[in-house]
Amino acid sequence: MRETEESDRKVNRDIDSLRRERDSIQRLINQAKLQEVNDSLQAIKSRMDAIEKILDS
Repeated sequence: MRETEESDRKVNRDIDSLRRERDSIQRLINQAKLQEVNDSLQAIKSRMDAIEKILDS
């Protein structure tokens, strides 16, 4: 009986560890996506600035 309880605890710890790793990976993916969005916005801003300069001429 005690071995079963210890085995169950180990399985639960392993599952918790995998969940933490999953959450960490998800945060990294979200950060990467936000960086891509930021890069796109910066590129659009640069293009708009260039267009405004052309229109002001």
